[in-house]
Amino acid sequence: MPTSRLVIATLLVASALNLALMVPGGFVETRDFSAYPSIVLGAFNVFLTVLGLGSLVLAYTVTKAGRGCGWSALAGFAFVGVYLLDLGRIFPVPSNPMSMLLATLEWIGTGLGVALATASLILSRRAMANAAPAVTPSLPRPVVFGLVLLALIIVAFATKSAMGI
Repeated sequence: MPTSRLVIATLLVASALNLALMVPGGFVETRDFSAYPSIVLGAFNVFLTVLGLGSLVLAYTVTKAGRGCGWSALAGFAFVGVYLLDLGRIFPVPSNPMSMLLATLEWIGTGLGVALATASLILSRRAMANAAPAVTPSLPRPVVFGLVLLALIIVAFATKSAMGI
């Protein structure tokens, strides 16, 4: 496997793991978001969960088939956007302040996102220049079912925790 694919897959996994550390109700994210309607928090948690789990699926796709670089770049930009919105106190804005650990992890996530987007765009250009048809591996149905179930559990837990319930 080319080193560039390994770099992108590693950045995707690192970004997903970094994001997972910040799930509301966990060890790092302890702020109260109860001022937001549950539908807003739920939608935001769905987005974050799809971003995190989708990054793991993308890492698999990039590793196995060398495809998905464009989506990986988009994921990198999404990570950067999410973290900068929070660090800039644009969204979400809770009443209690962000901990130093959370801010540090968000800055690390921003750096990972920039590196991911950059590496993905570079590899995407190379892949287009050497366009060869490749078969995209598909995940087995039990894995897809497990990811959907995991996503539902994460969204429910994160939304409940963020609401302070």
